[in-house]
Amino acid sequence: MSQRDATKKSAHGEGPPGEAARAKNARTKTDRAKTDRAKTDRAKTGRAKASRAKARRAAATPGRAAGAAAARLRAPLTAFLRRFGLLAALVLSGFLGGLGYALFAPTTYTATAYVLVVDDGDGGQGPAAVSFAQAFGRLAPLPETLAYSSIPLPDGAMAATRDHIQSSTSPDTPLIKLAGSADTPAGAAAYANAAADALVRYGTSHRTDTGVRVALMSMAATPSAPSSPNLPLDVAVGTASGVLLAGLGAAVLSGRRARGQHDAGRAPRGAVPGPAAEPVEVHS
Repeated sequence: MSQRDATKKSAHGEGPPGEAARAKNARTKTDRAKTDRAKTDRAKTGRAKASRAKARRAAATPGRAAGAAAARLRAPLTAFLRRFGLLAALVLSGFLGGLGYALFAPTTYTATAYVLVVDDGDGGQGPAAVSFAQAFGRLAPLPETLAYSSIPLPDGAMAATRDHIQSSTSPDTPLIKLAGSADTPAGAAAYANAAADALVRYGTSHRTDTGVRVALMSMAATPSAPSSPNLPLDVAVGTASGVLLAGLGAAVLSGRRARGQHDAGRAPRGAVPGPAAEPVEVHS
């Protein structure tokens, strides 16, 4: 091949100079692809970092909001506790006392029987019947009266009858209410019925002396539910007691505060007032 042909081929991009250019273009494309991949990787890394930072900010936002809310409430809450803390503690103590009694007090059942005193003279409910009803009501819980009963009392109850039998009367009606209380429904009914039966028998044995007779009006039924503790009632009583103590405490604190302001406004004891200024005459 002549030198002229070689020069023509070089001019048309053939031969070694053309291969070098193609290799250079390939390297350029490779470098550009690497650069693009690096940019893509950096973009992905940046987006991942931004996403993690956003997630951290979102997770920290509720905590910061709660802290800010607590900081805003701290000052008024502190002022409220400083002024009303003792009163709120008294009310809370009453509430907890009533709740504790309702939860831990022993269960008590109550059954009620009624007897009626009738005057033999007029066959009705005259003044004598009312007077004897009140007297019989006071005698009902006594062991001497209960000895007349044909209904047996629970074992060992004779020595503590006043703890289990309560009687009540009316000033206008010769009716006696006999309430028996025990830790079991059957025991409560037994106390009430034994007291009613004893009172009827006692009144019958003294009928010629008193001129009145005692009649059984109704026997006590076995209670289906305990009479105490009563959760709503006990909590209400405890809370009311706490409110009452809080009111008394508020009155005492208010009186002390008013007395302190009054003493602060008075002149100190033993202070001597200064001399009054003498009038100055001005001659024209």
